[in-house]
Amino acid sequence: MRYVFGRCRLDTSSRDLTRDGVSVHLSPKAFELLKLLIEARPRVLPKAELMEQLWPDAFVVEANLPVLVGEVRTAIGDQAAGASVIKTHHGVGYSFVSEVREVRPENDVTAPGPVLVLRVGSRRIVLGPGITTVGRDHDGDVYLNDPSVSRVHARIVVENGAATVEDLKSKNGTCVQSEPIDKPTLLKDGDEIEFGSVKVWFIVERPDDPTTLTL
Repeated sequence: MRYVFGRCRLDTSSRDLTRDGVSVHLSPKAFELLKLLIEARPRVLPKAELMEQLWPDAFVVEANLPVLVGEVRTAIGDQAAGASVIKTHHGVGYSFVSEVREVRPENDVTAPGPVLVLRVGSRRIVLGPGITTVGRDHDGDVYLNDPSVSRVHARIVVENGAATVEDLKSKNGTCVQSEPIDKPTLLKDGDEIEFGSVKVWFIVERPDDPTTLTL
């Protein structure tokens, strides 16, 4: 589904946000927050519900939520004072108040492209354009709760439809296909990545390819 509002367009399939036709980076959690608010509009989403949706497997203090809202507002050009897109309901939660036009893929002349995904156990994490951080930090984009994983362990950079992974001087290192890496390394479909002792898989999902690998 594609949602058009103001000067922005959100594509939930490719996980892409554009503003004035230019792709804008959002962390995975910020993207999920924006998607949740749009899909629930005009309902006010309570803070507790948002926290449960965004951090289902971790204890995170409520103060992280306004920071995430601020990231979304900056990306879409909204301002906290007199916000015209995301409204703060003090002591309650947030709601999406801008007019939205829904564009279904079959009505869009733009063919959907490949979707870059990390498989972490049963979790499916879509990698959007820009930087995605990986580590044991609750505020990171991909949270891995394992003692072998450093707080800020690695980062994955998506640019022009390609993804590279880079170790950030972690204690236990990062491997691709069982080979330790010491510089940004291009990822290929089906690659196994090890962050410390945690194994994840990089998958390129092609909407028109029924043979896309599923783990």
